[in-house]
Amino acid sequence: MADSKMIGLARLAERSDVNLNAAVDSEMTLYTVPSGREAMIIAVLPHELSADAALAVITLGKRGGSCDEFMSDVTLARLDAVDKVGIIQPHSNPSEVAYVQDRLVAGDEFGIEITTAAGGACTGTFTTIGYEWEI
Repeated sequence: MADSKMIGLARLAERSDVNLNAAVDSEMTLYTVPSGREAMIIAVLPHELSADAALAVITLGKRGGSCDEFMSDVTLARLDAVDKVGIIQPHSNPSEVAYVQDRLVAGDEFGIEITTAAGGACTGTFTTIGYEWEI
C-alpha cells in the first residue's frame, strides 16, 4: 500500500507540546524529513491552545539557521482563545505565478522559533501539512 504522504497533500507531523511562552529565540522541531525523501511544507495549523496566544510572535522554517524561510514574524493575534484554530500559509504576490520555497531534504528539520513570548503560560499543538516524495 502506498504511503498517503506521497499521494497528495497530507498531515506530515503533529507536535502537541509547543511552548509559546518559551524564552525568545527558542527553536522546536515540528517535522523531520524521513530518509530517502524530500518534502515541501504547505501550511502549519496551530490549535488546542491552553491559553490566549495573541501576544506570541513566531517564525517557521528550516531549523539550525534563521528558521524563517517559510514564514517570518507571524503574530498570533487572532488566536486569542483556546477554541481557535489557525492556518499559517505563505501567499504569493498577486502579480507572480507562484510562491517559491526551497524543498527540504532527508534529515532536514522544519521548525518553529519563538521570537516574542505569549506573556503567560501557553502551549499548543502545531500540525504540519505538506507533500513528501521519494528521491
